Amino acid sequence: MFKTMKKTTIALITAALIGTIPVVATASIKGMKHSGKQIPGNPLGHIKYNPYKNTPLTAVITLGPKSVQGQVVSATVSIKAKEGGVPLSYDVSEATLQNHGGIPVFGLYPNYMNTVEVEWSDKNGNKGNFDYKLMTPAMDMGFGQNMWASHPQMTVEKVDDDFKDRLYFVSWSGPTTGNEALMNHNTPDGHGSFSWDATPGYFIIDTAGDIRWYLNPYTTHDSKQYDKAGNAMGMNVTTDGNMIWVQGQGWKHMNIMGQMIGEHNLPGDFIDASHEGLQGKNGNVFIRAARKNYPLADGTLVNTVRDHLLEVDMNGQLVDFWDLNEILDPMRDAALLSLDSGAVCLNIDIDKAGVQHDAEYLAKQQRGDVHGVETGRNWAHVNSVDYDPVDDSIIVSSRHQSAAIKIGRDKEVKWIISPRAGWKGELADKVLTPVDAKGKPLKCTDNGKCENTDFDFVYTPHTAYKVHEKNTYTVFDNGDGRFLEQPAFPTDKYSRSVEYKVDEKKMTVQQVWEYGKELGYEYYSPVTSITKYQPDRDSMLSYFASANLFGMGGGYGNVKFDETTGKVKSLLTEHRYGEQEPAVKIQIDGHRLFASGYRAQTIDINQMIR
Repeated sequence: MFKTMKKTTIALITAALIGTIPVVATASIKGMKHSGKQIPGNPLGHIKYNPYKNTPLTAVITLGPKSVQGQVVSATVSIKAKEGGVPLSYDVSEATLQNHGGIPVFGLYPNYMNTVEVEWSDKNGNKGNFDYKLMTPAMDMGFGQNMWASHPQMTVEKVDDDFKDRLYFVSWSGPTTGNEALMNHNTPDGHGSFSWDATPGYFIIDTAGDIRWYLNPYTTHDSKQYDKAGNAMGMNVTTDGNMIWVQGQGWKHMNIMGQMIGEHNLPGDFIDASHEGLQGKNGNVFIRAARKNYPLADGTLVNTVRDHLLEVDMNGQLVDFWDLNEILDPMRDAALLSLDSGAVCLNIDIDKAGVQHDAEYLAKQQRGDVHGVETGRNWAHVNSVDYDPVDDSIIVSSRHQSAAIKIGRDKEVKWIISPRAGWKGELADKVLTPVDAKGKPLKCTDNGKCENTDFDFVYTPHTAYKVHEKNTYTVFDNGDGRFLEQPAFPTDKYSRSVEYKVDEKKMTVQQVWEYGKELGYEYYSPVTSITKYQPDRDSMLSYFASANLFGMGGGYGNVKFDETTGKVKSLLTEHRYGEQEPAVKIQIDGHRLFASGYRAQTIDINQMIR
């Protein structure tokens, strides 16, 4: 094997004008010795750009030549930073080298001559150290109408030194067309995840605001194919360091290099997966979906809307499911009556901004993806699900019930965080009582107004997750219909991240932390968003994902829409646990009319390079 190696720069040709075309390039290397002889060519083989066609800012340096084939056992890859940028570095194991047939390269800058340094070791302890130059094409995250940029635009406002190495996975959503031929697979009225289609907008940014990875929308989504249409949502990292996400009528499992590990259809009786696909601590995947051909009491068959939770194994086989039509009350309208009809999740209708509907209207709505009471309408709108292995239960956030709810394997409700209005019978007994830090009950109205306290319930929430390390729960409180009403002035609205402590024996809930109220209407996010604890830094991640959806004037009442209406911005923050001042603050501005941020999470590249 190689006894000595000189660090040598290999000049590579431009990757390609089209991001999905692999590049093969080698150059002669001088000065390398093997048994006292010079070896021509690149001992590490050639470079495959975007090797799996799904992630344009990746590459693989192959281990093709006999001189190193099967001999390299480890590597370290470093991507040199732009001026003012963030360098990336990660280690590669022998198993990963053999999985990709070479050294995986992650984190290339788009439209840039990247410098990639590779250090590797062989079985005999010899080492190699080489620099590569690789030009990448410009980003193409999917083009459509009403765009003013090719991708969301980042403005970094603050990053503390101990967070500068952070990578954030961000999802954005934008409308698309072309799925009309598939509508007959859903409800007769044309609702469901096909009409709610979108171009995938997954990307990873560093703390300088540069995009270092994105998903190819052309290979992972197709509005004209049943198995590839739908809104790609809820991407989460699995225990094996890979990714899963839900999309239309199925879910996908992929590693960060773009290698598709599995693509699964939903189990046969279920449809319309969106919002959440998350691997629980028991190894199974929990998916928010709906049920087809669901019988009502009068014998009518309907397709339900966002009211079923599925548990499947990693092969896609159904393990269990939760039917919220039987577990909760599809006729509860306390929160539905208070909604701003202009933004019901990603169903954006400017003409209905600020409009509220009465009970008669909700009961007479056509079946489908419309907010209204009774099975077959969007009465629950569950948008997140989490699994608690301590008691084998799930935690869900229900936008249209303005509630975070814990439900056991026995399909019995354990507790509900929500104003008391509208909850009846046994469900009313499950509503938690708010208390202060000393456990003293707070005085609150049925609509949720509490006296002399910072405690607040959640309204149209978007996520609810257990913090296993703290035995608490985080919720993103979007804040529409706060106190089960619309405010006198729309600019009085705000969203917030909130953490609660639940005592299941005493059936009480205490608020222990919040952030966002002080941001006011500027970052009020009527839809989407996330709050989630990050155990690796003992920190809290928040993503206010849909601010400015209706413009800074509020967008209704006596205020006219201004020129910024529909130009959505979002705010990503990360706080050290318990602190109020964020350690990281990055604003992300939309690039397309009414395209909204969805969620964000942190990424540990050393965990995910596999």
